[in-house]
Amino acid sequence: KDYPELYAKTIQGVPMGRFADPEKDIGRLCIFLSSDGKYITGETISVQGGSGLRP
Repeated sequence: KDYPELYAKTIQGVPMGRFADPEKDIGRLCIFLSSDGKYITGETISVQGGSGLRP
């Protein structure tokens, strides 16, 4: 939020109305490092707050 004008303009394009918090989202990465992710191969997990859902 160092650039409030840019933040305000960009957040308008995010349907969830907020940006991801990298410290809270680390769990998505941890699954790949644990035995729970041993069968996951070649996947792309999109964490974009719904911003790809444009008409």
